[in-house]
Amino acid sequence: MNLVERLLAVDKGEFDKIETKKLKSKQLSKIVGEDAEVTIQAVDGDLFGGLSASGLDEEGEVDYGRAFSTNAKIAAAGIIEPDLKNEQLLKHLGVATPADAAKKIFKGEINRISTEIAKLSGFENEETTDKTVKN
Repeated sequence: MNLVERLLAVDKGEFDKIETKKLKSKQLSKIVGEDAEVTIQAVDGDLFGGLSASGLDEEGEVDYGRAFSTNAKIAAAGIIEPDLKNEQLLKHLGVATPADAAKKIFKGEINRISTEIAKLSGFENEETTDKTVKN
């Protein structure tokens, strides 16, 4: 059986499944006063690419001044619990966007969360991938 035949044998629904993962969050645990987890999901490639591009300067180079905000946007797109898009939560936090809510709740954990969302979405650091392939 060739690869196309094997793909045709896979249930169509498998291609549309969105992978999820739970992460422990020290910051969220601190806020709510008990152990807490955040649930993340894979982000669509087009959305992920667009969000990632918001961290680049006019020459296409990484603008480190934008990195935290870019990671907050990625985190907000991939976090499904807590629901950072919830209007009551946004109002309660006094913020306008889900990315601002992510910054306020998760602070420095934003970078770790966005990295995990990237991995879940299939976007691993090429250097890490190269090292894995070489080993």
